[in-house]
Amino acid sequence: MSVPRPVAPAALFVTALLAATLTGCTSTSGKQQPTTPAPSTSTLASKLLATDVTTTRGGHTLVYALDGQRWTTVALPHPPADATGIAAHGTDIYATDVDPTGIAVDSSHDGGKSWQRRHVVDAADAADLAGVDLALSPDGSKLAIMLDRPSSAGAVAAASVLVGPRFVPHEAPAAGQLAWWRDRLVLSGGALSSRFFLSDATGATWTPQPVTGSVAPAGDVDPNVATFGTATTRPDGTLLVPVTTHGRPPSVELYGGSGATFRRLVRVALGGDFGAGTTAVVAPRPDGSVIVAEATAPRLHIVDGDAQRSFVASGLPAPPLSLTFVTPAMGLAQVDVAGCARAKTGCTARHEVFTTADGGTSWTPAP
Repeated sequence: MSVPRPVAPAALFVTALLAATLTGCTSTSGKQQPTTPAPSTSTLASKLLATDVTTTRGGHTLVYALDGQRWTTVALPHPPADATGIAAHGTDIYATDVDPTGIAVDSSHDGGKSWQRRHVVDAADAADLAGVDLALSPDGSKLAIMLDRPSSAGAVAAASVLVGPRFVPHEAPAAGQLAWWRDRLVLSGGALSSRFFLSDATGATWTPQPVTGSVAPAGDVDPNVATFGTATTRPDGTLLVPVTTHGRPPSVELYGGSGATFRRLVRVALGGDFGAGTTAVVAPRPDGSVIVAEATAPRLHIVDGDAQRSFVASGLPAPPLSLTFVTPAMGLAQVDVAGCARAKTGCTARHEVFTTADGGTSWTPAP
């Protein structure tokens, strides 16, 4: 799962419908370079369940992976273009990076033992980027690249979609959080992330969906408008769409649907406050349950069908920026931990990763 962040003012989407392997593929520019694999700490790639959660050691970027019942790391061959420019499924790992030729994708299909590199965006189209995101389909067969671009203040985000293998450009409706549902792209975005879109099979056409009963306007949006989080696919194949409301108190409403109709499944009351356009951290687990995090304290809410329970997560020093569960019990939390050299001076925030083996009740620093 990607780290939540405010929606960029403008974006360019480049969507590549890829097979499960990029080995032997050629890009539209005809450029393809072999990549020397970086050393991996994994020894049993066949058991790996890789994630998009990263850490940095000795100048190398590594992703966390579950190897049986223990956490390990896999080194990426190049520094990623963005913290959100990584995606993983099983032993398949993808990471984008920027080089003088534009944007390239490094891919491994054996848990980091070997890597292939594919040039996907030329330098002229990759200039002045604000961020690079990856979205991988639940079965790992389709990959989408989102390139964020800055825009003037107050401008409504614009986007384009290019679909492989020919990369023919299509206009997209907005910037935002991209995800796959079956063979279609879905998008939570627009002004203050107040709209939810469903695409066709190619990403050429997009339709706003009245998930909550109505569709927010494209511009001039009320700062208190509800905001859409990243959609995911439920175990039964339907969509799960989290919506953060900004009343007092705020809440998260979970909607389920099949693309044509949606219904509210549950409402989770939260404490604290969420700024305009921001969403609560919501993490589905493989068993269909969902974890929702508070914004101002390390308090978690577990939703399992109609049942809810809440608790303060032991061992988490701050509210999580993201939560990722590989199994119902085994998960990762990304947290910013503040520290000061003296009293309230020389203060910095460092990025740390914590692991849980009991579904989120207790956490320890990641190895």
